[in-house]
Amino acid sequence: MSEDWPQPYRLPDAEPYWSALDEERLTYQRCGACSEVVWPAHSYCPHCSARSLAWEQSAGRGTVWSYSTVMRGPTPTWAAIVPYTVGFVELAEGYQLFTQIEAEPDAIEIGMPVEVRFVRRGEQTLPVFAPAAEG
Repeated sequence: MSEDWPQPYRLPDAEPYWSALDEERLTYQRCGACSEVVWPAHSYCPHCSARSLAWEQSAGRGTVWSYSTVMRGPTPTWAAIVPYTVGFVELAEGYQLFTQIEAEPDAIEIGMPVEVRFVRRGEQTLPVFAPAAEG
């Protein structure tokens, strides 16, 4: 696997998210004032404007909300792994995460249960989702 993976742009508000990924934990924010889930990371609640945001750990389970399979990679690094699928996963906690979905393209369906696993891409650990184990 190539070590030349493009690295995500790390906004300061999301630094706890990236740090948790290094420990193979998926996290998100919740507002302490209105209890709404906040994603992507903010410095204030977009629902009520409070600044009482706390980080919580996700169970890492959700369903496929949308997806697209890439057949032609935009760079040599991505071209080496085509076809690959990306999309939005709706997490059980109530937010959507844009991510890679690891499954045969023909097997992926909207509403399909998925669960997180962590992969190292260059210098960063990232969450990817695969079909959930039965039971």
